[in-house]
Amino acid sequence: MAQEDDLEPDWVGPTHQSLLDAGVGIVGHVPDGGLRHLITRVEHDHRITTVRLSTEEEGVALAAGAWLGGVRTAVLMQSSGVGNCINMLSLLRTCAVPTVFLVTMRGQGGESNPWQVPMGSVADQALELMGVEVRSVSSVDAVAAAVARSAAEAFGPTPRATAVLIEQQVIGAKQFAGDRP
Repeated sequence: MAQEDDLEPDWVGPTHQSLLDAGVGIVGHVPDGGLRHLITRVEHDHRITTVRLSTEEEGVALAAGAWLGGVRTAVLMQSSGVGNCINMLSLLRTCAVPTVFLVTMRGQGGESNPWQVPMGSVADQALELMGVEVRSVSSVDAVAAAVARSAAEAFGPTPRATAVLIEQQVIGAKQFAGDRP
């Protein structure tokens, strides 16, 4: 019997398809519970090369290198990883490297880990300051369309970095073993 956490969320299939429709050939990611079903899908899709990153800023370098080689890239991470990328994002802006970031938000309502709150509260602003076009989605039905729109903008006539911030109400708040009821 499958547990509720094992069921793939409704937004994952259409979001995967949006990446394929946009011609994304490489997906870089760090482990993330909110994106685990999407990560599993892309890892099993022979049309997409996946790269497991040790840190989120490696995803920025991956995107730049892939773009120079003619391949479109998406980078998957949670909001705390945005802070790790700030300096590297200048590479994308300066060189007009198109990239789509899918960022699961932490530190929002229901968050039990106080270390997630600071970056979770400013991830959108940090990305925007570095020239990344940001979209936040707060409903399951909006994720795939936001990814498709962001990819169209990223890989369009004026290449740029875009990000879709998947709010915590879509992915749910993580509970840790040490959490008190």
